[in-house]
Amino acid sequence: METLLNILRTNESVVFFGYGLIFFTMGFTIALRSHKHSRLVLAHHLKWLAAFGIVHGVYEWGHAFIPIQATYLSADAISTLQTLRTLTLVFSLYLLLQFGVRISFPTGRHSLVRLFPNIVLLLWLAISLTTEAIVLTGTTVLMRFPQTTDLARLIVGFTGAALSSFGMARQSRIVANAGSQGIAWYFRWTALCFGLYAIVAGLIASRGDWVFSTLPRSLWPLSTLSDLSFWATNSTILPPVLRSIIGLGIAFGVIRALEIFQVETDRFMVERDELERKDRMHSQLFSRVIAAQEEERKRVARGLHDETGQSLSAVIMGLGAAAEILPRDTVKAGKILEDVREAAVQTLEGVRRIILGLRPALLDDLGLAPALRRVAGDLTERSSVRIDVFANGVVERLPPEVETVLFRILQEGMNNVARHSMARRAVLRIQRGESEVVAVLEDDGIGFDPAKATAHLESGCGLGLVGMRERALLLGGAVIIDSSPGNGTRLTVRLPL
Repeated sequence: METLLNILRTNESVVFFGYGLIFFTMGFTIALRSHKHSRLVLAHHLKWLAAFGIVHGVYEWGHAFIPIQATYLSADAISTLQTLRTLTLVFSLYLLLQFGVRISFPTGRHSLVRLFPNIVLLLWLAISLTTEAIVLTGTTVLMRFPQTTDLARLIVGFTGAALSSFGMARQSRIVANAGSQGIAWYFRWTALCFGLYAIVAGLIASRGDWVFSTLPRSLWPLSTLSDLSFWATNSTILPPVLRSIIGLGIAFGVIRALEIFQVETDRFMVERDELERKDRMHSQLFSRVIAAQEEERKRVARGLHDETGQSLSAVIMGLGAAAEILPRDTVKAGKILEDVREAAVQTLEGVRRIILGLRPALLDDLGLAPALRRVAGDLTERSSVRIDVFANGVVERLPPEVETVLFRILQEGMNNVARHSMARRAVLRIQRGESEVVAVLEDDGIGFDPAKATAHLESGCGLGLVGMRERALLLGGAVIIDSSPGNGTRLTVRLPL
């Protein structure tokens, strides 16, 4: 161990270069992999952590760079480089503090939260001036080393690393709640490493018994920790090596934690595909609605032309014949008028059938159950299936929009039973509860596979089933289809009241 320690001390510049390389690589990698358009709060503040890594890496490289320049430059030039290096350290720790504050209090809009890093920076400056770590002589600013760097680590660095640890722990809970337990572990690991970094690179200064002996105990409660500085100076592990190990842990944890962006991207792609599928489905439904409207217009036009038009023509001709023959033969005229009356009654029945096809008057006049019984009766007369309707608790009228949607869904369901199920009997049960109405339509037909029925919507197959679901969704309800080949079909509709 002593031999290894001597090697590390002899190659101190290499140690600091590796230390700086770890943080620089971490910052550069985070800058490349950060996602500004992510929905995660962390993504919007990673720029601070990336900047910290890059700037802090440059600071550590200065430890190897400046001694080399001492052979060529004057003492004043080296002092200036040391000052710039110290300011680089302070700036890097300030960036870490910004990151810690923003991920710890992401919704904090209060000015004190945003100003906290500046307040800490001013506190460092004030204590540095008080302890004469920074001396102002006229227009000259003199920084004493290592006092200024130790104070920066203790005041700015410790606070920033501690807040970053708290913020990453907070982010781990958010990621875990989103269902990414594995990635949340890396966030917790990073939080632990930031906590250790706060102790090793913050509380334990690289040199520094002077800090605790200079500051009054009343001003600086941590003065009792002077033994930590002794440990940092005399332990078998050099502080830069220890900070390098912890920095490597931070880099590993953060880079692996950024996999959350890939997970988020994958989910976004799935959501986008689902939205595109729904858009295509809505387009097809819209086309079908237009086609259905046109078909309905044609049906009404044919009904009016073939039945109503001809009947009205017969009425007109009958009235003309009755008017012509009335002066000569009142008995025959009365018979003609009786035939005209019968034709008018038939015309009225035809118009009523057309109106019933557009919207059952019973739905408006009497309510849901009688209208559904009329539809079931008509289908029973025209097909081989018998459909029974039982309404329990549906005595009072339902809200108009609920009645209309439920009627159209069940009308489509009963039409499907009559056309496709090859059933002998179907039962429709409607139950009204306190907060919702539930309708169940069951048949003993051949059944089908709902997934296959809606797998090729572009061909028009399954649009009726999709249409039923879409109608229910408009009111916050649901349509559940339970069926399989050979086992009949169960259609359940739930609509909130």
